[in-house]
Amino acid sequence: MTAPLFKYGLFGDEISLIVAFGIGIAFGFVLERAGFGNARVLAAQFYFRDLRVLKVMFTAIVTAMTGVYVLSRMGVVDLSLVYLTPTFLWPQIVGGLILGVGFVIGGYCPGTSCVSAATGRIDGIVYVLGMIFGLIGFAEIYPMVENFAHSSALGQITLSSLFKIPYGVLVFAVVVMAVVAFVGAEWAETKFGGKKPDADSLLAPAKTLAPSRLLAGGIVGLGVIAAVSGDPYRGPFARVDTRELALNAGTKADHISVDQLADWLVQGRNDFLLVDVREPAEFAAYHIPEAINVPLAALSPDIADRTERIVFYSDGSIHSAQAWLLLKSLGYSNAYMLFGGLEEWKDSILFPRLAADATPEQKAAFDKRAATAAHFGGAAQTGVAPATGTPTETPKLAPPPPPAGDGAAPAAVKKKKKEGC
Repeated sequence: MTAPLFKYGLFGDEISLIVAFGIGIAFGFVLERAGFGNARVLAAQFYFRDLRVLKVMFTAIVTAMTGVYVLSRMGVVDLSLVYLTPTFLWPQIVGGLILGVGFVIGGYCPGTSCVSAATGRIDGIVYVLGMIFGLIGFAEIYPMVENFAHSSALGQITLSSLFKIPYGVLVFAVVVMAVVAFVGAEWAETKFGGKKPDADSLLAPAKTLAPSRLLAGGIVGLGVIAAVSGDPYRGPFARVDTRELALNAGTKADHISVDQLADWLVQGRNDFLLVDVREPAEFAAYHIPEAINVPLAALSPDIADRTERIVFYSDGSIHSAQAWLLLKSLGYSNAYMLFGGLEEWKDSILFPRLAADATPEQKAAFDKRAATAAHFGGAAQTGVAPATGTPTETPKLAPPPPPAGDGAAPAAVKKKKKEGC
């Protein structure tokens, strides 16, 4: 599950699996009721006798595209939160061809084969077994094709950005293409499948407006609106809620303590991104483990997904607050600052100090901090002065990789996150 409810921690991995299971059952039920669990129905599209698969696909595409566009223009949906699968041109072309050949030979795609197998069809069961053995075989040969699998990377691209087409015009073009495809599909079914247009067909000479024609007209109307309504993506300008910012600052809701960060790192959590906004030379001298270096001047709106939890820190200066304010103004609701910055990290985590007159409660807390300090290569201090022979220099970390290209600061590397299903 990659829905915002899961991303914002409103339910955990177990609930996400239950939700995914329920969605899968419902999706499979709809596919079976539509006849997509039958290989004969699916294969009929290659003979132009039954093109319901094409109709369903285009219906889903235009419904999602126009719906998301309208909701984004209304301010209900932020398109920048929609995940785009990175494009690897040639590997995906080859993979698509293999999938297409398998579809033609077996009569199923992966999803419909699972529906067919679940209903007890032997061909569906054989197809699913073939997928399983195919996955095992691919895992065995993957080291030999790994370089090819990561070749021709184009990043996250869209047709609108690639061809410099206004987003609304692209929506309208897809809508027109879908209507033409529907008309062509019904003509082909009449020509090759022997079907006669009914009263709800787009080709029927009915004088009344059938539901299908009303739907087609509504979709075309939305496409026309999209063509003249502009880009649904947010521009470079941002607005902030000053009252919310003041409340966060006053209650320290915008801060992460060094103890909390240390606990996350010790636990090996990967549901946050730690960003050091100092200069590369300072970062190379010492940085908190797992941090990435993105100097303030190089900070960009695409540092991470807007649902990502991001923690900024600097050496205690105002730079982390500036980075936090920038991302909050761009809609990053989970942006935080490390309270006290790197100086507080050194004082409280790397070299915690126990006063000579410490209480038993303070001594118990100090024992935990001493173990944490040792974990990160530091050393606990006791008394007023540092313990004899105890180093107080920051631990030496492995040097970061050299900057690429012209020596610019390394860009943020997005961490792999645990997403559930």
